[in-house]
Amino acid sequence: MSFFNKKSTFQRKVLPVSLAAGFLLVLFGQQAMAHTRLTVSSTPESSSAHGSTATAVNIPHGCTDNPVIGNVFFLPDTTDAIVHTSTASNFDPFEAPEGARALDHIVNPPFIRLIKSKDAFAMTEFINDPLGNPIGFWAADGEIPAHNWIGQLPMTITSVAIQPDSCATSVRLVPAIANICNVTTVAGIDSLDADNPNVDFWTAPDVGSIYDAPSWSYPASFDITRDLEANPLPASCGEGFAVRIIPSAAQLNRDMPVSINGEQVWPQP
Repeated sequence: MSFFNKKSTFQRKVLPVSLAAGFLLVLFGQQAMAHTRLTVSSTPESSSAHGSTATAVNIPHGCTDNPVIGNVFFLPDTTDAIVHTSTASNFDPFEAPEGARALDHIVNPPFIRLIKSKDAFAMTEFINDPLGNPIGFWAADGEIPAHNWIGQLPMTITSVAIQPDSCATSVRLVPAIANICNVTTVAGIDSLDADNPNVDFWTAPDVGSIYDAPSWSYPASFDITRDLEANPLPASCGEGFAVRIIPSAAQLNRDMPVSINGEQVWPQP
């Protein structure tokens, strides 16, 4: 299947508005929050091999007046993720310790499992890390109207335990999210333009990729809180600090583009 012939999977409008109420996970006529976020954005740490948190990417609007016709979501790849630390709950200010690794603070990488649904988009594929583990997905072949509808893309995030030797009181995972409204080349996806009609980026800023959002008010988050009874802080940590893990520029450049059968289809070459 060619992704772009016959108006393309992203571009064709396969669900007329008259049928959309039956096929979208939506909340119609309610005031939508302005930002794309996770419906469940925090969880206690857990060492359970089978534990997971059910959540969803919550898409409350399109790109200006254009509907969302595709989505990309992925968690940080812990092999090369950027690590921040802060004693402030809002990470203002924060530090980026040289040589810090995500696995200095979490025992195991987080993965996702998709909850089977074609309510918003009929086509979904996993995004895998270099070892083949699912850390995200892209979705297409559908439409979320630009205004007064909310689309939700359901999944679970596997449980994560915090390293006993870490001083982290919590770990914030910052996913990378793109809501695609028009299929363009790189020239049409200015990530720093908050009013770009082609795509909305909900990513970390200042990472060094073409997919960086304008500021820290944009990215979503998924917080893991330390169980201070079962996993107390080391005595040397004092009150500890918060940790934030974000995708690197290399991961953004690898995982944000959508390819099918080896052919990149968004952004168009």
